[in-house]
Amino acid sequence: MTVSVYSYTIYHSPNAHLGTVLLRRAMSDLPGVALVRRPIYVPRERGLMIADLLGGKENKNAGSYSREDCRRWSERFSIPVSYPDPNVFHERAQRWATSPFDREELPARAFYAADPGKRDCLDQLLFEAAWVEGLDVNEPATIGWAAERAGLDPKHLMAALNEPGPAAKTRSALEEFERLQCPGVPTVIVDGRRFFGKDRVDWVADFCRAQAAVHQTVA
Repeated sequence: MTVSVYSYTIYHSPNAHLGTVLLRRAMSDLPGVALVRRPIYVPRERGLMIADLLGGKENKNAGSYSREDCRRWSERFSIPVSYPDPNVFHERAQRWATSPFDREELPARAFYAADPGKRDCLDQLLFEAAWVEGLDVNEPATIGWAAERAGLDPKHLMAALNEPGPAAKTRSALEEFERLQCPGVPTVIVDGRRFFGKDRVDWVADFCRAQAAVHQTVA
């Protein structure tokens, strides 16, 4: 029996980027465990930040600390992270306000529209686009950049993500995120248990080992 690890994130989150890389590494040698990626989006009417989505606000000290802390994690675990200038976010936010898609909706739809065999690669490349190349994942050109490198046809993917199916899956992922009372990104759900933050990856791995052993015993 497979233990499913549900991973809820957005792409333009350094914590989600770092946490997902670490999660993939931790799971690479865990038999009987499957990573199920569930990228979400931030509805325009809820704000632009995950903190807005969850009914709170992020103070400036927390924001500056997060940048500092993520750099330390990047260096400690050899995960490339290139932070854009703080002004870049505000410039992008102005574009997002008039975009036909909500924040993170475009990359999430692209993920669900992609061929299942290519999703894993596309997922990693979307993080790379945001945190190595400094690109805006909410732009069609960035989706095309990632799609091409993942071995997907960019034009076909852009057409597919506008279909009802990917839109419904994107909404479903957000509904799950809220129903499961996820406190932020990255959040991992294993057998109904919540693990929030990039510093909980080891806990996830330990729990998965324990659950896999239980399932083996039952089988």
